[in-house]
Amino acid sequence: MIPLIPESGPFSKDQRSWLNGFFAGLLGVPSTGIVSVFNPSTTLFGQSVSPTVGEVEEDQPWHDSSLSLQERLQLAKGKSIQGRLMASMAQLDCGSCGYLCKTYAESIASGKEKDLSLCQPGGKETASKLKELFLAEVNGVTNFQKLQPTAIPATSVGFDKNNPFLAPLLENQHLNGQGSAKDTRLIALDIRGSGIQYKCGDSLGVFPQNCFELVHQIIYLIGAHGGEIITLGEGKNIPLREALALHFDIESPSDDLLNLLFSCAEDGSKINDLQRLVKGEVVAGIDENHGVIELLRFACTAPLNPQNFVDTLKKIRPRLYSISSSPVMFPDQIQLTVGMVRYEYHGRKRKGVASTFLGERVRIHEPVRVFVQPSHGFALPENPDCPMIMVGPGTGIAPFRAFLQERQATKSKGENWLFFGDQHGKTDFLYEQELKEFQHLGMLTKLDTAFSRETEKKIYVQDRMMEHAKEIWEWLQNGACFYVCGDAIRMAKDVDLALKRIVSEQGAMSPSEASKFVENLAKDKRYCRDVY
Repeated sequence: MIPLIPESGPFSKDQRSWLNGFFAGLLGVPSTGIVSVFNPSTTLFGQSVSPTVGEVEEDQPWHDSSLSLQERLQLAKGKSIQGRLMASMAQLDCGSCGYLCKTYAESIASGKEKDLSLCQPGGKETASKLKELFLAEVNGVTNFQKLQPTAIPATSVGFDKNNPFLAPLLENQHLNGQGSAKDTRLIALDIRGSGIQYKCGDSLGVFPQNCFELVHQIIYLIGAHGGEIITLGEGKNIPLREALALHFDIESPSDDLLNLLFSCAEDGSKINDLQRLVKGEVVAGIDENHGVIELLRFACTAPLNPQNFVDTLKKIRPRLYSISSSPVMFPDQIQLTVGMVRYEYHGRKRKGVASTFLGERVRIHEPVRVFVQPSHGFALPENPDCPMIMVGPGTGIAPFRAFLQERQATKSKGENWLFFGDQHGKTDFLYEQELKEFQHLGMLTKLDTAFSRETEKKIYVQDRMMEHAKEIWEWLQNGACFYVCGDAIRMAKDVDLALKRIVSEQGAMSPSEASKFVENLAKDKRYCRDVY
C-alpha cells in the first residue's frame, strides 16, 4: 500500500504510521493508485485519482429547493459525480459559496475548489454528504478528464469577489425598540464613483474583519506575539496579527488543524482524544460546535509555529446580505438589514463575524470590502402590473423593502401584499413607519403581521397565510408571484408546506397535484425564494 501521509508531513514516525493505518481503513484503500490525502499540491480527488468529470446533465430534476436531500440524491442516482455533488447542495443558487450550485459542483469535481463547507443554506448536512461522495469516488478510483468550471459573471466591471470595492460606511441605525431581545441595524454603504450597479433582489457580499479580542486570544494560545511575518499566497508577507484579522476564518477549525495539534501532542490522553476527533467522534469537554479557540484551549499544550498554524486555517469567506434598497431610489448607496448575532457557548461570548463587524467594529466613513452578487431568479416581476405576495419575517423583509421602494419610484401598478413577523410588535416591527407610509400611498395593498411572543400560542407568518388561504389562492389565480425570504431551515419550509396546503385545499387538489402546481409556479418564476 502506498502511504497516505507523506514523509514530509509534520508528524513523527509513530504518528504517521498510525494515521496511514487509520485512513487506509477509513477509505478502504486499494494497494495502487492512491496519492496523499494531505498533500496540498494535489487536487481534491488527487493526481492519480481522477473521478469522472463531464458536464452536469442538462436535465437536472434535483435542482428544486423544495425537495429533501434524500429526494434530490435519489433523482441524481446513477448520474455523473457533478450531478450527485450538485444534488447534495441546497439548490438555491444563492451565491453564498461564490458559485451557482452547478458551478460549485464542477469546481469540486475538477479539484479547483477544495472547501466542501461553502454551501451555507445546506449547512453541515450538505458538507457531510459532499465529503461522503468524495471519499466514495476516491475509493472507486475511476478515470476521466477534468472540467474547467464555468465562471459567474460579475455585476460590475472591475469589482467582484476577487477585487472588492472599499465602500465607506454611511449609516448604522438601530431598528429595534428599547427592551427588544434583538438588535437589528440598517447599514448603508457608499458606492459613489465605483461604477457598481445593482438591482432589487441582488445580494451584497461583505468581507468582514475578525474580532480583535479573539485574534489576541488565539495569538496568546499558540505562544506567539502577533508580529511574526506570515507568507500568504503569491509571496505576500504580512504580520500574523493582520493575517488573522483579515484573511483567515478563526472560528471554524479544519481537519488540518486537528492533524497539526495531533503532531505536536505529547500527552497520551490528548493524543487519544485527537484521534477520536479525527474520526468525528464526540470527546468529553468539546463538542461538534467547537471553534478554533476551544480546540486550542483543549489540545494546544506547546507553542505552534505561526506559519504552520495559519496554513491549517480556512480562508475568510464573504457573507451575503439581501440588499434592502432600490437602485432607482438610492443609486449611490447600498442598504442592508443586518441582525446582530450574539450568543454564549461554553462560557465564551460568540459573535457573528460579519454582523458584529458591520454593527460594532466599523466606524462611520471607514471602508468595508464589498461586491455585488447578482441574484438568479429572485427579482421583481418583469411585468410591473403583476401582483406580488411577499413573506419576509425578521431580516427577511430586506429585499421586499427594496421591491416596494422600486415599485413606488417607478409608479408600478401591481398590487403588493406583505406578510411580516417577529417577536413583539412594539419593539420588533422593522421599518414600521415606512411600511405604513407605503400603505397610505396605496403601494402596499395588504400588510399582515405575526408577532409570536405576544400571545400564549405563538403565531407565525405561515399561520397568517392559512387565515387568508382563500384570498392567497385568488391572488395566485390572478397571476401573482409568491416570494419568500429568510431562514431556510425552519421558516421557509413551513411557508412552503402552508403554500402547498392552501393550493391543495383551495384548488381541490391532491397533495401530489398541489406539489406539482407549486413546482410549476417555481418554473414559471412565480415562486421565488431567497433563503439562508
